[in-house]
Amino acid sequence: MVVTGFVLRFWRRQWGNKILLTASVLFLIIGLLPIGYNMLAYLETRYERPQTMPSKVDGIIVLGGTFNSTLRDQTGKVAANGNINRMIDFVDLATQYPRAKLVFTGGSGSLIQPDRKEADDAKEFLEMMGFKRINDVIFERKSRNTYENAKYSKELAKPKAGETWILVTSAFHMPRSMGIFKQQEWEVIPYPSGPRTYGKYRLKPNVFGLLGSFITLDMALREFIGISVYYFSGKSAFLLPPSPLESRDSNNNSSIN
Repeated sequence: MVVTGFVLRFWRRQWGNKILLTASVLFLIIGLLPIGYNMLAYLETRYERPQTMPSKVDGIIVLGGTFNSTLRDQTGKVAANGNINRMIDFVDLATQYPRAKLVFTGGSGSLIQPDRKEADDAKEFLEMMGFKRINDVIFERKSRNTYENAKYSKELAKPKAGETWILVTSAFHMPRSMGIFKQQEWEVIPYPSGPRTYGKYRLKPNVFGLLGSFITLDMALREFIGISVYYFSGKSAFLLPPSPLESRDSNNNSSIN
């Protein structure tokens, strides 16, 4: 819009100025108001960690999206991103439930480096941390997205009806993940990790955080778009489910216990 405004100023100065003014107003509105923050807060408040953890857990699965494989290749060292809390919670749960099956799911979402698997980075990270159950972990390496995380992990883990499984992923990513796992008929207990918000909506403008507001908005928009695409393509059972979970199925009364 800004470029269009500048170009039009050479031929239609009045229209060019109007477009530039509109762009400036939109920039200030998006930058000052906590739009992206509130969108993330909505996603992160769909699920909470269980107030009482189950006495027996049959399996724990953690979704990838925690490591930067490209940076790993450039530096020769494991490079974590802002989702590293997923791995921290995964290790903590694995310690609490020493008999539970363990699954890390994450292949490559890159068209440039399809052979570079995030599961390899996860294994190296766990070895560096001295994780004692490294040999118990099933590393799923084929998946390229959340839908394939669920699909291929189910093929490897072979969860049985009535088993208790815990799903670990970022809090803002949990609604989409739960819908996908439900569509795969894999009942899991949500264990949201690494929240990006305080779980409450904001109204006060963020005067000194314009860049952060745009980054947060970008993250939220990507997630909402992903939720919509997965739902309308039939890969997810839910579209922005409230808590408790409402099913897309005919009964519309299913919930995650």
